[in-house]
Amino acid sequence: MAIPIVLRRSYLKLRNNGLCSGNVNTSYGSGRFSRYYSDNNDIINNAEFTNSTILIENGFNVHELPVVVRKIKDLAEVSEGAPTQVAPPSAPDTLDYHLIKAEFKLCTDLRDVFSLLSKCTKITPNIALGAMERIYDLEKIPTQTPGIGMDSSLDAPRTVHINLAKGAILDKLLKVVTKTEDTQTILNVLNSNSTFMEPYKHKFCDELLLRAIDNQLSIEQLCEFIMFLMENKTDAKYSDTIDKLWVGFIDKEHNINEHNIAIIFKVLPGFKVSKKTILSLLEQKLAELWYNVKVPGMQHILNTLIQEKYSSIQTFDVIGRWFYANLHAVDEDTLLDIVTKFTRLNYTDDIVEKAVEKYMKLKGPKIQSQILTVGILNYCMQFQIRNESILEACCEYFINNGSQVPTSFLKSFIYPFGYLSYQPTNHEKFWKLAEEMLNEKFDSMTPDDISSIVLSSIYSSVYPLQLARRLFSAEYLVKIKNPETLRKLHLIDTALAIECTGYAGPFLPKDKWSKSMSLDRRVRNIIEKIKDSLLKVSSANKMSTAVLIPFLYADETYMIDVLLHPAGVETENFNWKLKSEKNENTAILIHLPDHFCSGNETLIGPQMLRKKHLKLLGIKVASVKYSVLSKCYISRNKSEMETYLIECIRNAEHCN
Repeated sequence: MAIPIVLRRSYLKLRNNGLCSGNVNTSYGSGRFSRYYSDNNDIINNAEFTNSTILIENGFNVHELPVVVRKIKDLAEVSEGAPTQVAPPSAPDTLDYHLIKAEFKLCTDLRDVFSLLSKCTKITPNIALGAMERIYDLEKIPTQTPGIGMDSSLDAPRTVHINLAKGAILDKLLKVVTKTEDTQTILNVLNSNSTFMEPYKHKFCDELLLRAIDNQLSIEQLCEFIMFLMENKTDAKYSDTIDKLWVGFIDKEHNINEHNIAIIFKVLPGFKVSKKTILSLLEQKLAELWYNVKVPGMQHILNTLIQEKYSSIQTFDVIGRWFYANLHAVDEDTLLDIVTKFTRLNYTDDIVEKAVEKYMKLKGPKIQSQILTVGILNYCMQFQIRNESILEACCEYFINNGSQVPTSFLKSFIYPFGYLSYQPTNHEKFWKLAEEMLNEKFDSMTPDDISSIVLSSIYSSVYPLQLARRLFSAEYLVKIKNPETLRKLHLIDTALAIECTGYAGPFLPKDKWSKSMSLDRRVRNIIEKIKDSLLKVSSANKMSTAVLIPFLYADETYMIDVLLHPAGVETENFNWKLKSEKNENTAILIHLPDHFCSGNETLIGPQMLRKKHLKLLGIKVASVKYSVLSKCYISRNKSEMETYLIECIRNAEHCN
């Protein structure tokens, strides 16, 4: 006869008070769940329950999640029309567990343990657990079997007798623990390191699973159970069990608070198919509880988001607001940790930036940590944040502590200032100290780091000629094999030759065998779309695209996106160096969003260098934003695009 299967779970918030054999609808958040049950005995073969699946509809998303269904042999157990009542938590054992454990500690062999158990009028779960732990401790002692005499002829029978007695007693103790209403005792058994408990842990796991779906585990106990399963996920049974525990968190949604939400985030990586459901719940609860979450808790949450490679603007916005509101509770190490986590998550916003700015304004002069300053500068570089207060505080730290900065940190301290086109208030002292430090530690620094720092100073119109002479010495150049480092050296050589009258170079030969270059795909596509408008609004005879200045180093720095010019410039006979041709040609540079610092107004150092050099070569430069062109094209607003192009060309920067 088939065993009838019914679902006795409080998480089924039925609209009527009876059981339903088909679809069941219940609400969760702003969506609705549509649940369908199908027996699947191939997953779990257990006398107490079987596996099933459920379809959940939440908004436009539908997920199929696993659930567990108890097998009921007696239909009288089901009170039709009445919801299942959860048993009240049991009172703790009358005897304190620590006192029980201390009593068993006095037992020196197995016989003493058995004797003490026989004196107990009632074996409670705590007594059973204490006895099992003592038996395990005694078995670990590498001595002769306790209580056995030296007569070898009597030793074997006594050992067998004791082992049989131990097996029988352990079996009874295990039953006592299994039937206890104190769930924490079972969790303690799962977390024990006892070797003889290992064969029984699957049974305890099943018991906890039943209690979880019967809504008998607290949030903390659910998380503790999942942590055990995650630590033993190589066992297929344990790893499969995790995804069935999502119902416990849905049932206990009202018990999720600012203290335990971080623990739930910690176990989130253990879920698979039900992860999105748990994550959706956590997002909702974090939006409600964020203000009261403590600093360590939010650090754990950020750790999980990094581990899961999670990206949600809404959740990150909540964490950003928490960061600003809790800045008073953040020390240097914690600030570094949080800023680094935002950097790894590739997220920032105005509130996060304001939080860092506020901290640097208040505590910048008192900062002791070099690593914190480096972390903040890395954050600024990652998001191209050109924040005056932050960069000034970092500059002052370097000026005051530059002599103590390790060699490996020098690039992180110096390069951002030129790259972000920021000239510190005390820039003369800053760049002088930077050059002194580089000359002092030249031999211990990598060529790539030195080249990057020298480029940064050139972005800021500072020319470290002594460093350049050392960089371009034959002995130094022969050691450089990295193509990117060689590229930087070519740029330094070309830039100094164009900008610095005291420079004796260029020293490096022109790269005649350099690979062909092309425009960025985005720039190339937008030019194709606006070329008719460009010809219409410009007074030039011709328009050329992707023009590379021939006598300079072949690099994107010297690639002109669009050149408006008289006829003949595109021919090989055109003299680019002829002074009388100044300001007759107009270079249109189409700047992508990543060409700007935060705020979308100030160009980063490499783009500023590009403009500066084109003007020094006698070419007018018109800067055009890709974002504006793209917006006009998508909206098919041709007149607005042409007006914008006319304005950009009219405001082109002239050569002096």
